[in-house]
Amino acid sequence: MGRRKELNRPHGLGGTDAIRIVDGKWKELWDEKTGKTKREDLSDILPVQLGIFTEKFNKQWYQKITGERVVSVDTIHHPEYNHLYGNLDGVAKGKVWEGKHTNAFAKDDTVIEKYYPQLQHYMMVTGFKKAILSVIFGNMKYKKWEIDKDEAFIQKLMKAETLFWYHVTNDIVPPDYMDFNTMEGINDFKDIIETFGIEISDESGLQGTFH
Repeated sequence: MGRRKELNRPHGLGGTDAIRIVDGKWKELWDEKTGKTKREDLSDILPVQLGIFTEKFNKQWYQKITGERVVSVDTIHHPEYNHLYGNLDGVAKGKVWEGKHTNAFAKDDTVIEKYYPQLQHYMMVTGFKKAILSVIFGNMKYKKWEIDKDEAFIQKLMKAETLFWYHVTNDIVPPDYMDFNTMEGINDFKDIIETFGIEISDESGLQGTFH
């Protein structure tokens, strides 16, 4: 396993993008991916930097208490859709491993819900069946959860990411907000036209996603 590669984020969708797509922030993300606005500079965002600086210790602590080695990996791309990728924090015994730092008052359910789309995106890209969410809290508390692959959620996520990326590659402005649950009712091109008001050609590459 080699060192993680840096990916030019505007040319693909990663785990943090999945969180924003599920949250419905399509227009804001589209602006970044199409170069209309610059991606936010995270170098001065303390919570983000704490997550980066504690990742190494988080990994060491997980290895200490579980005996499982966490291996660093290069960027992984979906085998069929190359624009979908994962910059995993690591892999532990065939499971996605993701380390996070959060505040002392965060509720367990809130933490899991926040990062659930990211973990499911990574399992969709890698094909792994399980993911580990390893979290250091601000009050010196530590917790870890094993998350199962959610095929129903991933099906909706694949639809959402594919449709979002279609907007990016065709320079079509999406709605400011898109309800993720809308994806449940989109099963074919007719549904796409009715929901988005856009025409989809047979050469769009979406056939395999909506059937």
